[in-house]
Amino acid sequence: MDIDLSPYSLILVNTSSGKDSLNIALETVAEARRQRVLHRVMAVHSETGAEWNCSLSVAQNHCRCLGIPLKVVYPRHSIPDYLEARARFPSMKCRYCTALKTSAIDKFIRQLFPARGNEAQVLSITGERAEESDRRAKLPVFEPHKTLTAGNRQVFHYRPIHDWKVGKVWDRIRNSGITPHPAYALGNERLSCALCVFACDQDLWNGAAN
Repeated sequence: MDIDLSPYSLILVNTSSGKDSLNIALETVAEARRQRVLHRVMAVHSETGAEWNCSLSVAQNHCRCLGIPLKVVYPRHSIPDYLEARARFPSMKCRYCTALKTSAIDKFIRQLFPARGNEAQVLSITGERAEESDRRAKLPVFEPHKTLTAGNRQVFHYRPIHDWKVGKVWDRIRNSGITPHPAYALGNERLSCALCVFACDQDLWNGAAN
């Protein structure tokens, strides 16, 4: 992780409780300690109603282990309620599930730092990796968050493990001694919603049994 954290009023680690979320938390906490800004680090978890039943408790445990606070936010509508109202599942072209999740986090940032408030810079950290998909491979490691930057509030998006391979991800977790989400012990490749449109067959079987 190669970034100066000192300008940021808030260093926000986005966590789903999955392996990549745990890695960005590990990297952020280590670097924040080195730069003596750990007090500015916070994790945020968006509860959409579609996660694994244990995901929130896993995220809470990860944050306790790392010594950082966790903020839980809730979208205006849960994914199950939105799904019933729309009578259609999300898809690769219509990812309203992701929009619901991120909208709650965006609202939290806006409430903490109003555009007309004091000057503030926020670093939003997420765990996308290029290895996962062609779309994610095209994402920049660092960029301004255009929809959240307004007035005296500047928000930047940072993806510190974008170039990591999955082997490095698991090596880092093993070395940390922190227990990952139990879905991986069941064979899950990825972790998001329990029944994700991007999930492989094994992940869907596990999620359905959750």
